[in-house]
Amino acid sequence: MTSPAPEVTEHEVTVRELFQRMSARDFDGVANLLSDDVEFDLAFAPEFLEMPVRGRDAMHALITNVIGAMFDPFRLEVTTTYPGADGTTLVAEYVSDGTVKSNGRPYVNRYIGIFRFGDGGITFWREYHNTEVATAAIS
Repeated sequence: MTSPAPEVTEHEVTVRELFQRMSARDFDGVANLLSDDVEFDLAFAPEFLEMPVRGRDAMHALITNVIGAMFDPFRLEVTTTYPGADGTTLVAEYVSDGTVKSNGRPYVNRYIGIFRFGDGGITFWREYHNTEVATAAIS
């Protein structure tokens, strides 16, 4: 006997859309999914990235100046999601596949993201990734 497929939540749809837009380099579209006062925290961020980043405009700048400037192409894809019991949180596992612009090296990494949602969209995003993979690709 097979189990019924888990219900896809609105939050999961939003995170998948976020990554589709980022993968398409639609950084304005990414920002439209974020609340005005979104907080982004890249756990174990490199020294050149001051964390946390607060606000939609600051987040748009970060995505444009880091993802947009450093990688092309850059694709993110959700592999698994875990809805939070509170109805406002989603934990997602995802992978990236891209190329570092400055050196042509491939960049493939795995991530865990914690997302919280409010009336204005995504209000919080904390991301964990393998920093050694990132450093090796960019160096």
